Amino acid sequence: MHLNTRVLFLWLLLSLPILNFAQNCNCESNFLWVKKTFEENDAGFQYIISKKGRDAYELHNKMYLEKIKQLPNNQECATLLNQWIRFFRNGHIGINYIGKTKKDEKVTEQNKQPIEKDLNPLNATKPFFEKLNENTVYLRIPDFEISEKKAIDSIILANRATILSTENFIIDVRNNPGGSDASYGSLIPFLYTQPIRTVGALFYSTDLNNQRMLELSQNPDFDEESKKTFKNYYEKLQANKGEYVDLFNKKVNITKLDTIQPYPKNIGIVINENNGSTTEQFLLTAMQSKKVKLYGRTTKGMLDISNVNIVTSPCGDIELYYGLSKSYRIPDFPVDDIGLQPDVFIDKTIDPKNWLNFVRDHLNGK
Repeated sequence: MHLNTRVLFLWLLLSLPILNFAQNCNCESNFLWVKKTFEENDAGFQYIISKKGRDAYELHNKMYLEKIKQLPNNQECATLLNQWIRFFRNGHIGINYIGKTKKDEKVTEQNKQPIEKDLNPLNATKPFFEKLNENTVYLRIPDFEISEKKAIDSIILANRATILSTENFIIDVRNNPGGSDASYGSLIPFLYTQPIRTVGALFYSTDLNNQRMLELSQNPDFDEESKKTFKNYYEKLQANKGEYVDLFNKKVNITKLDTIQPYPKNIGIVINENNGSTTEQFLLTAMQSKKVKLYGRTTKGMLDISNVNIVTSPCGDIELYYGLSKSYRIPDFPVDDIGLQPDVFIDKTIDPKNWLNFVRDHLNGK
C-alpha cells in the first residue's frame, strides 16, 4: 500500500469511532466511549479483572447498561458512569461532567483568596511556616502540585536555619490530595536517617497515554533537564506500545544522603483520610526515617495505580480520569482502597481544631 494511502486509511480507521460517538451524543454512547477508552489505556484494568474475574465485570456492565439506556446525556448520566467505574478502585479514577453547568465565577474567585492561617490551618491555600514554641516549628503544606514546588522550596529555604536548630518539627499535610513527587524533595534532608527505598512503577504504553508524557516534556513548570528526561521517557514508551514499561530500569530506587541532621530530633506528620497519591508516596518515604511518626487518621488509599491522565469525550461533555502506571508493590503491599495508617491515631474525642496541640504536646512528651 502506498504510504499516503496507508496514512489516510489509518486516519479514517481511527476517526470512524470518534465520529460515530460525536454524532450520537447520548448517555449510552458516552458509556461505550468511557468503557473502550478505559479498557484500552488504564494501567490497572487487567490487574483488577484478574482479581475480580471477567464474569463479574460483564455482569457489572450489563447491569449499568440497562440503567444508562434510560438516561439522557446529562449530569445524572455522568454520575452513573462515575459509579460504574468504581468497580475498579476509588482513587486515580473517575468521571467529571463538564457540560452545560457553569461554575459561579464569584465563588471561584472567592475560593482562590488565601485564608489567614490563624483562623484554620486547613483553610490555607498556600504553604506557611510558624514557630509554635522554642521546641517546636510547624509547616503547613496544602498541596503537592508541581505549580506549588517553588512556594514550598522557598518557604523551606527561608526557614532552614530555624528548622535545623529546633527539636520538634510538625509537617501538616491534612487534605493534601497529592501532585508531583518533586514538590516534597526539599523536605527529605530534614527527615533522612538512613537509605530510603522507593519502589518503582511500570507505565502502560499506548498512544493516548504517551501523549501525556510528551506534554510533560513541554511543561514550563519543569526545568530543562526534567523536560529532556520526560522527552526520553516518551520516546521509550513509543518504542514499546502495548507493554508495561520500566522507564527507570530498576524496581527499587535507593536514595542515600551524606548527612544526617541532628535537628530536628522528632518529626510529626499530621495526616487524614483526604491524603492520597503523591502525599501517600511522601509518607512511604518519610516512614522509613527513625525521626518520623505519623499522627491522625488512615489515608485515602490511592497510590498503586497512579499518574493520572485526563481525556475529554468526543461529545465534549465529560472527562475521564484514569491511571497510567502500576506500582511494583502490588500485589504484595497494596495501598489502593486501604490507605496508610498513622503511628498515633487521633480519635474523635479530640476536636479537629486541637489536633496540632495534641501533636505538639505528644512530641514534647506531655
